[in-house]
Amino acid sequence: MNEIMARARRAMPGGAFTTYVLDDEVDFVVKYGKGSKVYSTDGTEYIDCVNGSGPMLIGHAHPEVVEAMKVAVESPSNYYLLNEKGIELAETLVESIPCAEQIKYGVTGSDATLYAMRLARAFTGRSKILKFEGGFLGGNDYALMSMSPASPFPNFPAARPDSAGIPPVLQDEVLIAPYNDLEAVTQIVAGAAGELAAIIVEAQQRCIDPKPGFLEGLRSLCDANGILLIFDEVVTGYRLAWGGAQERYNVRPDLATYGKVIGGGMPLSAVAGREEIMRLANPRSPADPRKCFTGSTTCGNPVAATAGIATLAVLSRPGTYDRLNEIGDRFRNGAAEIFQRRGVAGQTLGSGPLTQIVLTDVPVIDYRTSVSGDLLMQRKLTTALVRGGVLTHGKFYFSLALSNDDIDRVLSVLDEAVASIF
Repeated sequence: MNEIMARARRAMPGGAFTTYVLDDEVDFVVKYGKGSKVYSTDGTEYIDCVNGSGPMLIGHAHPEVVEAMKVAVESPSNYYLLNEKGIELAETLVESIPCAEQIKYGVTGSDATLYAMRLARAFTGRSKILKFEGGFLGGNDYALMSMSPASPFPNFPAARPDSAGIPPVLQDEVLIAPYNDLEAVTQIVAGAAGELAAIIVEAQQRCIDPKPGFLEGLRSLCDANGILLIFDEVVTGYRLAWGGAQERYNVRPDLATYGKVIGGGMPLSAVAGREEIMRLANPRSPADPRKCFTGSTTCGNPVAATAGIATLAVLSRPGTYDRLNEIGDRFRNGAAEIFQRRGVAGQTLGSGPLTQIVLTDVPVIDYRTSVSGDLLMQRKLTTALVRGGVLTHGKFYFSLALSNDDIDRVLSVLDEAVASIF
C-alpha cells in the first residue's frame, strides 16, 4: 500500500469516502480527470465508466463548465439567501421537468428523497411509503429498507433495514414490493391504501427497464387510491432524456427527485412537483399544520448552481441524447457479442447511457432475478476491468465525452477480462 492510501486509511474508516471500495489489488487514488479519462496519483490512465457515480454526464473538466466555474469561484461564497444562479437553475428545472411546477433544493439525492416522502406524508395525512426491493433511494432511514436484502428474502411487503442504527419502528412505515410486478403492488395497496402516502420508484430501477404498462399501472393505482406517485430521478434525470424518465416512459409523477447531473459534479439536489404539494414547503406561508421543513445551509449554492447551469446547457443541444443512446447501444451490442462468443451466461441491462453487467441467463425483471447469477464472478470481472484500465464499480455510467474508440477499448478490455476469469 502506498503512502497516500495509508494516509486515507488512517484518517477515514476503510480509507473510503462512500460505501463502495475497489478491491485492494486495484485500488487507487484519483489525481485528476479530463474528458473521458481519470488519472491516478501514479499516472495510470483509466477510461472512466463511473463518472463520479453519475454526475459527470458530459465528462470531466468540460471546457464550458470550467469557464463558468472560473467566474463563480471568484466569489466562492455561500449566501443562504437567494442568489441569481440558484434562481436561474430553478427556472431551468421547472421548464424542463414534466411534473415540475416548483422545485425545492437539497444538497444530496438522499435529501431530495427524504423531502419528497415528507411532503407526501404531509399532503396526504398518511404515514406509510411503498418502495421497491432493490431500489436505491439514498441514505436516509426510510430509503435504506430492502435496498440490497440478502437471501433468504423476507416476504413482501415486509421491509428489512440495510444498515444498523435504523429505528425498528420505521420498518412498519415502509412497505416493500417487487419491481415490475403490478399485480403484487395492487395487492399490497389493497391491504394498506388508507395508510399509504406515496409509492416511490426509480422508473428505471438501477439498470432494469420497466415492463410495458408497469409505470402506467402505478399511476392509475395511485390515482384510484389518493396516493402520490414519486419518481426518484436522481440517476435518470437528464440522463435518459432531457425530460428524464418521465419523458422517456411518458408517465408523469406527482413529485420527482433529482441530484447527480443537475449539479454538474457539485453537491446539489432538488425535489420537483405540483405547486399544491410544493407549497407545503413555502417558508412565507402562514402557520399550517401540514407545513414541511426542507432545506439546509448550502441549498442553492451559487457555485453548484453555476456548474449545473453550464452542464444542462450542453445537454440541451440537438443530438445530445441520440449520441448518449448510441454510446450505450454500442457497448451493449458489443458486450452481448463477447458473452455469446465466449459462451458465458452474461447480459447487459439498461438503456441509454446506463448499463450493468449481470452474469446470469435468467431474464432480469426485478432485484431477485438481478442477483440470481454468480455475484463473486461479477466482482472478479469488475476487478479485471479496472486492472485493464476501465474504471467501473459494476455499473457503467457512460459520459458524452466517450469516443467510439473509447467504447471499443472498453469492449476489448471486457473481452480480455472474460477470457481471463472463465
